[in-house]
Amino acid sequence: MRVKFGLLGCGRQAPKHISGLLARGNVEIAVADIHPERAERLAATLPVTALASPEDIFADPDIAAVSICTPPATHGELISRAIATGRHFICEKPLTASLAEARSLEAATRASGLVGMVGYIYRFAPAFELAATALAGAADMGEAAALGHITSAFFRIGGQGSHDAWQHRRETAGGAINEMLVHMIDLALWYFGPIAEARLLAADMREQHRHINGEIVEPDVEDWILTRMKTASGVDVVVQADLTTPTFMQFAEIHGHNGSFMGSIQPDMPTFLHLLEEQAGFPPGRTPYDFGPRNLFEAQMGLFLDCVVEGRKLDKCTLADSVRLMEAIELLRDDAARRGIPAPWTAGTEGREPALEIP
Repeated sequence: MRVKFGLLGCGRQAPKHISGLLARGNVEIAVADIHPERAERLAATLPVTALASPEDIFADPDIAAVSICTPPATHGELISRAIATGRHFICEKPLTASLAEARSLEAATRASGLVGMVGYIYRFAPAFELAATALAGAADMGEAAALGHITSAFFRIGGQGSHDAWQHRRETAGGAINEMLVHMIDLALWYFGPIAEARLLAADMREQHRHINGEIVEPDVEDWILTRMKTASGVDVVVQADLTTPTFMQFAEIHGHNGSFMGSIQPDMPTFLHLLEEQAGFPPGRTPYDFGPRNLFEAQMGLFLDCVVEGRKLDKCTLADSVRLMEAIELLRDDAARRGIPAPWTAGTEGREPALEIP
């Protein structure tokens, strides 16, 4: 069965979605952007068709699914249009910046029977799939199959984040939370279940000017954030994310009574399990893992395409997962509001000093 896709937004993520779909074959792809020249440039280098505007995507009755690669502030409207016109959809993270909108979109998707997926690509990284196996059961009582009782977890992600100006603007839902932090919270939710408590430890704007595509951009949203969370299963989780690290850095470090896990999406970072005793088929001692290269977008888009073609129920990166993630973000907002702390992503921060250290 050949499937026709419509891709909305021809920025940095678009070629990754396209390559993932083309790798599975039997697809036809039309692309569109509010800046038509971006779609034309993409069509000049990849086997896709450029349309004049996003409206043409929704006007084409042959398009069965859409891939949404636009800034987060546009996601809700585009997903709603996809549902209203009967299209399956995969949307770049985050689903939205609003818990209420996330719940509304999840309910509408569930009622429609359409496949709706959010692009949390780290769930397809072999290192983190390994961790999911070693941590099986931890979402219940904090007792993991291989690591035993989980005592602590630390998730870190940072990068320069200088690809597009919208990544540093509040009105387009940019910032370290939506660009970076959500990836790590998603992993924590996958492993340990819902977040019960959340505390905002620091939220800063550390870089007052950005040089992006030859222009100077003045950001108005956080670029560095540190949080501490506790899951309903009792796991203590620290998550740090930023848009200030000169070179990309990411890892997860998880400790339990029977050992530790260290892993990263980066091929030059170590991934290993270090167990005191054999558990769940994992040997004792320090076991390194070298997975080699893997096209994560091929795995992600392949799963989405399989669900669309075969009518399978999606069980990974669902909108329900994104609702739980937004519930965790809302807990952070509530914590800041309860202590009278104006966080950079909220309204009413005009006139304050850009840097905010929270005791």
